[in-house]
Amino acid sequence: MRPVRVRDPIHNFVELEPAEVAAIDSPVFQRLRGIKQLAMTNLVYPGALHTRFEHSLGVCHIAGKLADELELDPDLRRVVRAAALLHDVGHGPFSHVSEAVLDIRAGVSNVHEAISVAIMHGDKHLHAALGEDVCKRAADLVGHKGEFSVRTVARDIVSGPSDADKLDYLLRDSYFAGVNYGKYDLNRLLDTATVIKDGPQTQLGFEADGVWAVEGLLLARHHMHRQVYGHKTRVATDIMVQRALALGIDEGAINADAFTVPVDQGRPTPTPTFLERYLENDDATVMRHLLTQNDATDSRDMAERLATRRLFRRYAHVSLEDMRGSLGGPRLGRLLDPERMASKIPDLEAAIATDLDCPAHHVALKIEEPGNPVHRNPGAGIGPKDILLKFDDREPDLIEETSEIFRNATEPNKRFASVYLAKTDATTDDKVKDLLCRILMTV
Repeated sequence: MRPVRVRDPIHNFVELEPAEVAAIDSPVFQRLRGIKQLAMTNLVYPGALHTRFEHSLGVCHIAGKLADELELDPDLRRVVRAAALLHDVGHGPFSHVSEAVLDIRAGVSNVHEAISVAIMHGDKHLHAALGEDVCKRAADLVGHKGEFSVRTVARDIVSGPSDADKLDYLLRDSYFAGVNYGKYDLNRLLDTATVIKDGPQTQLGFEADGVWAVEGLLLARHHMHRQVYGHKTRVATDIMVQRALALGIDEGAINADAFTVPVDQGRPTPTPTFLERYLENDDATVMRHLLTQNDATDSRDMAERLATRRLFRRYAHVSLEDMRGSLGGPRLGRLLDPERMASKIPDLEAAIATDLDCPAHHVALKIEEPGNPVHRNPGAGIGPKDILLKFDDREPDLIEETSEIFRNATEPNKRFASVYLAKTDATTDDKVKDLLCRILMTV
């Protein structure tokens, strides 16, 4: 049967094999229509209403293009496209925003990825559409298991430093947010894609004359993280959604069993019972549960504020490096320790709330580290997040060692402490900043 052509605003036409169309028509994949790609970013960029559904089609499309360019074996190409199509099938409501809640409740990380893998292993509709063997190999590819436990170019296409996921979401998020920051030359990247061998391993790289396209990709990531993903009001919406979900579980508005993945020997182990409850939820069902509570709960308050766009505002934002002299090295180290701070932040938020005479759930303290794509530790070896260029006359080399823009860039990532609050006329930025600096001295 001939491929099915689907209109797409980013790629014009996305071609899908009949088996892939059958997988897309499965209930577990159709659920992605109800999960927005960027959670509630539409409260900042009104057009950002696109979902994980169309993004997944785009990732499959680009993965297929890369597989064709690199002349992958047809069976492997089928697995790569399946993995790309299904890589987000385990996302929870509001996409990445719910990940922290899942991880915290399970006490482990990468829970949503484990859910995607479990779905690929066990969903009968996907097996009927794509074949059980393809689904299981795709699950291994996403989970870096079995034949894909070592780095391969196939693995890089699905989850690598320049994978099909990034290549689609930058263009798609930029388009729907109405900004130009995420644009780069996709066609040139595809044209210059190549396989780089490193002993028994292979990885996705680019020919040396594609350096400018790779630079464009890195700059697009940088600008999107600064202007869209890291926008202070978008961060505020993420905090509020996450808090509404966590409070809703604690207060009984949302089924805790649907967000508490079983753990076995320190690893998330989604069971069929868990998956059945988990997959009942998308953005709309969670908001409905929160907004229809009879009692005036904290979670309902958060949901109502989101529904009416009464958002938190960032009142204080201080550089921890600039405070190094007053904080001292040991205290700064404690502030930059995520595990330690995870247990300390609720108490610090409560102290801020007491001082400002406001409800504790209206206060959010966040230690932020905006990513810097030009940063590289001097002397660091080649790692799994590095992009390599291939040359005719010498060994492959890092983009940072070749690019005129990124060469020898060692400026470190900066870390900040921020306080987000429910808006109030009685609180000033200077007052919150002074309070934040005093609170940090207690860590």
